Amino acid sequence: MENLNTTELFAAKSIINLGLSKAAESLSFFMKEQIRFNELSFSINKINQQVDFTSKSGNNIHLLITSIVGELKGVCCLIFTEEEADKLRQAALPKEIIDDPALMAEMSDAILLEVDNIISASVITQFSNILKHNIHGGVPELKKLSVEQINQYAASNFLQEMYIINFKTQFESAQLNFNPEFIWLFDNTFLESVKSFALDNSNITRLEINSTV
Repeated sequence: MENLNTTELFAAKSIINLGLSKAAESLSFFMKEQIRFNELSFSINKINQQVDFTSKSGNNIHLLITSIVGELKGVCCLIFTEEEADKLRQAALPKEIIDDPALMAEMSDAILLEVDNIISASVITQFSNILKHNIHGGVPELKKLSVEQINQYAASNFLQEMYIINFKTQFESAQLNFNPEFIWLFDNTFLESVKSFALDNSNITRLEINSTV
């Protein structure tokens, strides 16, 4: 990519990896079983390029959105298919809620918002700590849309000068595998912050050490 060199791409990717690894630890505590995180793929593009916002398919895609508040602006999106969202609900909610239609209706979206909060907050915290900027996540929201509606929503709501990181992930345990897309949208200010961070070789060395731990 013309906007980030190899070192800068490594820095951005490593920070997200660290965040998602922390998210796996938090999810393990939350779901009371060991959850591991695996990276499946990583890409970064200018949002005005002709790329699909998501590779998921179906008519009831769950789009969870968290705005980044503070010194750097951006948006975190977590995307599940309906099947993936249902699997996550079944694994995360206790049997007494699953077996009670009224409680299930009440909690089915809340549990996804909580999972989004855990994952997004973990990544945002890493960017905040590592890049030394005061940022945090806003209140997450959930939209259930078709793929076409998601692409329309992205085109209407996300500024064209933003960049998009698409990070396909796998969280797995003995009972559950789910593969959300984690999408990070950010502006040129964020890009310049990553570039400045990557200029210091000691920063990259620390990321390399953390990546092997």
